[in-house]
Amino acid sequence: MSMPAPLVHWPPGASVNLQMFWRWLHIASAILWIGFLYFFNLVSSRFSAHLDPSTRPSVLPGLLWPTLNWFRWASLVTVLSGLAYLGEIVSTDAKNGGGNPGAFFGTFFGIWIVAWILFYGLLRFGNRPLLYVGASIAIFAASWLFLKWNSHGWESNRSLSIGIGGGMGFLLLLNVWGIVWRANKKILRWMEGAAASPASMPAELVSLGKQAALTSRFSFYLTFVIIFFMAAASHFPMFGV
Repeated sequence: MSMPAPLVHWPPGASVNLQMFWRWLHIASAILWIGFLYFFNLVSSRFSAHLDPSTRPSVLPGLLWPTLNWFRWASLVTVLSGLAYLGEIVSTDAKNGGGNPGAFFGTFFGIWIVAWILFYGLLRFGNRPLLYVGASIAIFAASWLFLKWNSHGWESNRSLSIGIGGGMGFLLLLNVWGIVWRANKKILRWMEGAAASPASMPAELVSLGKQAALTSRFSFYLTFVIIFFMAAASHFPMFGV
């Protein structure tokens, strides 16, 4: 008795295949991005804290330059591929429901950029409780406004869930390039200079290091919320139609 052939079908149509490509690229790059974020918070920061201060300038640059480069570029690919995937979903929703995808993305970028500006303003105070509480309120308010301004009836659970989770991811991208990378780039260059020619480190190093650390730790916690909304997009219908 011969075995039946496996039932394998390659989905027809460019749209479904393009969505799969963006989704695959988004997941692969997100694993890199979040993996390095977890490495910084769970391994690298503790390793650095136990190093002798005189040893850090000769050890940390060689470790952190390549990891920061993978980290920042993975964040950019993650967000861009996620936006491309979201664009496919929102365009389909809008076409089927007679909606306006431009207004959807206008509110997306406007709301989450304002949320990041508030985050950065709170970060400048250097107070951990103030940052965590204030930023959490700002992100909750941004999520609520996004839902309120995109409740026309045509938006699907996938669009809205990714709009919230992806919005938080967009905020983290701004954290990576606008805070963490800028601060650590200066710190590592100072360390390399100190290793080559021992000298006192600039006073700015302490404040920059604290800003980068606070941002990285808050981002670490926020990833668990982001992952929930990304999973909810296809598996936990909470919003829309």
